[in-house]
Amino acid sequence: MVAGKKRFRLVLEFDGGRYRGWQKQQEVRSVQGAILQAAAELFGAGADVQGNGRTDGGVHGLRFAAHLEAETELGADEVGRLLNALLPHDIAVLECQKAGPRFHARHNCIGRSYLYQIARRKSAFCMPYLWWIREPLSVAAMREAAALLEGMHDFSSFTDRQALKKKSPLVLVHRVLVEESGDLVLVRVVGSHFLWKMVRRIVGVLCAVGRGEMPVAEVGRFLAEPVNLSPFTAPAQGLFFEEAFYDQAALDDFLAAGRIVGKFF
Repeated sequence: MVAGKKRFRLVLEFDGGRYRGWQKQQEVRSVQGAILQAAAELFGAGADVQGNGRTDGGVHGLRFAAHLEAETELGADEVGRLLNALLPHDIAVLECQKAGPRFHARHNCIGRSYLYQIARRKSAFCMPYLWWIREPLSVAAMREAAALLEGMHDFSSFTDRQALKKKSPLVLVHRVLVEESGDLVLVRVVGSHFLWKMVRRIVGVLCAVGRGEMPVAEVGRFLAEPVNLSPFTAPAQGLFFEEAFYDQAALDDFLAAGRIVGKFF
C-alpha cells in the first residue's frame, strides 16, 4: 500500500429508493458512487471505497459494511464526521473505525444477513419500506418451506442465468426465519453470500407458499433442478441489508438470538 494511505472500516445506513443498488455504474445513481464522490472531495481522486457485496436497485441498508482507503492524516472519527457532512441525506456513516491495511470488506466477510418486511395492511407512511400483501398468509407453511432452504444448496433457480457466468450457484444458507410482528410478517435470510436477486426470490417463493399458490414440496424441487422463478421476485423496497459478519463468534451469537425486529412500521 502506498505510504500515507489509511484504511477505514465503515458501517453505513442508506435508503435505497433513489439508487440502482450499491455497485457504481456509468450514468446511474448508486450508493457506492455517492460515497466515492464524497471521498474524492475530501481526499482526492485516489480514494477508494469497497462494499461487502452488491445490493439490487431499491434495496436499503441498515448496517452495510464497507471500507475506505485514502491518503490522509485524519483520524477515524473525523473521517466519519466529514463524510456525513458531504453525503446525500439518504446515506449515513454510522461507524468509522481504523482498519488494518489487509482488511477488505468483501473478502474478509464470512456472513451476511438480510431482512424482508411484508405488511398485512396498507400503510400511509411506510409503503417504500415494505411489500403489502392483501391475501392471507400461512406463516406455518412459510416456515416449513423456509426450512428446506437452509444448508448448502444449488440456488440456480433463485437468480438469473447471466449471474451464473461468473459465480458458482452453491450458497451456504445458515438460517431462514419467518416471524410475525403485529401487522408485519418478517423474513430473515442469513448466508455466506448471495446471488443476484436470490433473497428477493426466496421471499417471493415463501409468499407464494403462504398464499396457498404453491405446495411446500415444490421448494425442494427448485433446489434440485433449475426453474425460472423470475415471476416470484419480491419487490425491492421491502428488503434491507441487515448486517455483515467478520467474526465467527459474532455470527454464531446472531444466529442463536433469532429475534427479528421490524423497521419503520
